[in-house]
Amino acid sequence: MNAQHRMVIEADNGAEVLFVCPHEGCGRRLVLKRSGGLVVLDRGDFFALHSGGRGVEVWADIAS
Repeated sequence: MNAQHRMVIEADNGAEVLFVCPHEGCGRRLVLKRSGGLVVLDRGDFFALHSGGRGVEVWADIAS
């Protein structure tokens, strides 16, 4: 079974949200655009299942 990592918000400018994975040795970082789409900055642990969100907004399996 693949590891599951919960990503956290590091920055939010209203148009884009920067998510980072706090798990030691992972380093996954991505920018989620509120208008749609995302950009993976650092892939991190490719085999881990990543999820994250804010309040009632949850993005499961973020850019696996």
